[in-house]
Amino acid sequence: MERTPSTPYSRIGGLAALSGSVLMVGSMFMPWVDTAGGGSVDYWHLSGVEGVRPDTRTYVVSLGLMLLLVVWCALYFTLHTHETRTVWAFGGLAGAMMLYGGDLVISEDLPAGTQAAGEAVAAIGLLLLAAGSIVALAANIPEPAPAHRTGKAAL
Repeated sequence: MERTPSTPYSRIGGLAALSGSVLMVGSMFMPWVDTAGGGSVDYWHLSGVEGVRPDTRTYVVSLGLMLLLVVWCALYFTLHTHETRTVWAFGGLAGAMMLYGGDLVISEDLPAGTQAAGEAVAAIGLLLLAAGSIVALAANIPEPAPAHRTGKAAL
C-alpha cells in the first residue's frame, strides 16, 4: 500500500476523535449519579447502583469499550494509508454508536434527576468522537485517478 500524507482535515478529524475518547475516559472519574445521601458515584463504581444491576453486562461492555476507544483513536496517527484510515474511521464511529447505545440502556434505569456531570461529559465526548470519525472518513477517501484522454471522441 502506498504511504499517503494526511491532510489538515484528516488530522483535525483524528484529533477530534481522540479528544472525544479522552473526554469519555475522563468522565469515568467524574460523578455519574448523585445518591440520595448527598454523595456521588463515578462510572467505575456504577455497578453498585440499584438501577444499573439489571444491566451489568451492558455496563461491563461499555467499560471495556471506553478504554478500547482511546487506544483505537490513538492508532489513527500511526496509520499512513487511505485504506487503513478509512477502516479506522468506520471502527471509531461504530464504537461510538455502540457506546452511546450502552449509555442509553444504563441511563434509562437510573432514578430521574440523579444524573451528574460525568454523563454529560461522556455524551459530549461521544459526539466529538463520532464527528471526528466522520470528518476523518470524508478526508481520507482518495480522489479518483484523473482519466487520460486519448484525443478520440467517444461515440
